[in-house]
Amino acid sequence: MKKKIIVISSVLLLFVLVGFVLSENKKAIDAKNVAIDRSAIQVAVTVAEVSKQKVSANLELPATLEPSKEADIAAVTSGKITSLRIALGSVLSTGQVIGTVDTRQQQINLKDAKEVLAKAQKDYQLNKDLFEGNAGTAQSVKDAERILESARIKLSQVNQQLGDAAIKAPINGVVTAKSAEVGEYINIGAPIAKVVDIYNLKAVVFVSEKDVYRLKLSQNAEITADVLQGKSFGGKISYISPVGDENHNYRVELTVSNKSAILKAGTYIKVNFNLGVQSDVLQIPKIALVEGTKNPYVYVVSANKAVQRVITVGREFGEQIEVLGGLDEGDEVIVTGQINLTSGSKIKKIADN
Repeated sequence: MKKKIIVISSVLLLFVLVGFVLSENKKAIDAKNVAIDRSAIQVAVTVAEVSKQKVSANLELPATLEPSKEADIAAVTSGKITSLRIALGSVLSTGQVIGTVDTRQQQINLKDAKEVLAKAQKDYQLNKDLFEGNAGTAQSVKDAERILESARIKLSQVNQQLGDAAIKAPINGVVTAKSAEVGEYINIGAPIAKVVDIYNLKAVVFVSEKDVYRLKLSQNAEITADVLQGKSFGGKISYISPVGDENHNYRVELTVSNKSAILKAGTYIKVNFNLGVQSDVLQIPKIALVEGTKNPYVYVVSANKAVQRVITVGREFGEQIEVLGGLDEGDEVIVTGQINLTSGSKIKKIADN
C-alpha cells in the first residue's frame, strides 16, 4: 500500500513538472509573438531633389538598313545565252555588258536588211532620175521613197535587236543572286541576276505620331550598330511618310553613304536624332519610380514621412526621366528604401554613398 502511494505521488509530480515546463515555453513563444508597432519605426532612405535641368533632346529609335536601289538584270530579247561573265559578289557599273544572247539569227537578219536597203536606195535613185528626165512619174518616186524609208526602219530595228542581245547591268552594285547560266534559253523579261547597290543604303525607321512632327527633311542623324561597337555613321532624312499606319507610326527613310561597304543591308541599327537643347525640363532619377513607367508613382518626403504620389512622366534621358505632372521643383523623392515603405511611413534620410 505504501509503495502504491509513492508511485501515484511520483506520477502526479511528473505531470506537474511537465505542465510547468509547457507553461514556461508558451510564455516564451507568446513573448516572441508580441505585435511590433511599426508606426514608430523609422525607415532609412536616400532622397533626390526634383530639379529642372538643361538637356540635349535626342530621339533614339531602332531601324533596319535596306538597299537604296536593287534591280533585276533581265533579258531584253529571247534566245540562248552564249556568254555570262558574272558570279555572286561581282561588282558592276551601270551599262556594263555582262553577257550575250545568241545573235546568229540577228546577224542573218542584219545581212538581209542591208541588202534590202541597198536595193531600195538604188530603186529610189533610179525612179528619181527617170522623173527628172521626164521618163517617170511622181508617184513612182513617192513609192520608191516609201520603200526606202521602210528599209531604213527595218535595218534600225535589226541593229536594236543586236544591241539588245548584249546583257547589261542596270545600276551600280553587287550581284546578290544569279538565276541563269550559259546555254539556257531565256524569254524577254526573264530574270538573269539581281544587283544591289550596297554603297548607298537607306535606314528605315518607324516614328510615333508625337515624335514625327519634330523631324524634317534633310535633317541629319547618327547611326550606330551593336555589331560594330565604337563606330558611327551619318544619315540624312530623305523621306517622311505623310500617312501613318494603324498604330499611328510613320515610315521615315534616311540615306546612308556606305562607300567602304562596311555596313550590310538587313543589319539592325539605331538612329539617333538630335532635336536640339531644351532648358527647364523637370527631372527625377528613374530609380525613384516604384512600379516603372506604366503606373508611375513615387514616395515624396513630407514632415519626415513618406507620402505616395502618382505622377506623369515623359521622355527618358539616360538615368533620368522627365516629370510632366505630380511633382514640383524642390520636392524630395525617395530613391532607395521604397520596398519597406507604405504611404505615411516614418523615414530617416541618410547620405547616399
